[in-house]
Amino acid sequence: MEDKIYEIIKSWAGIPTWHTTHPLDQERFSIAMHNLVSDLGANVDIEAFQNALRRHAESHVDILGAPDHWDELILKFTIKVETIFTYELAR
Repeated sequence: MEDKIYEIIKSWAGIPTWHTTHPLDQERFSIAMHNLVSDLGANVDIEAFQNALRRHAESHVDILGAPDHWDELILKFTIKVETIFTYELAR
């Protein structure tokens, strides 16, 4: 499942600026989350999501800096994604 998640979020997390608040990055995030829920549902293993996002982060070392910074960003977005999944499951 992690590989599938990795591919689905690539349009967002595969961009070096994926973690910013720029409107284009936020739009890519929204589209990626829509695609993730559409393709895999809202019961996605959150650890698999985290691992897939970490793989993308590791490919942008020059932008994100040290691994300590990755953990903060990955946690931030994991919480956002968990919230989206919770909302989708409640619908």
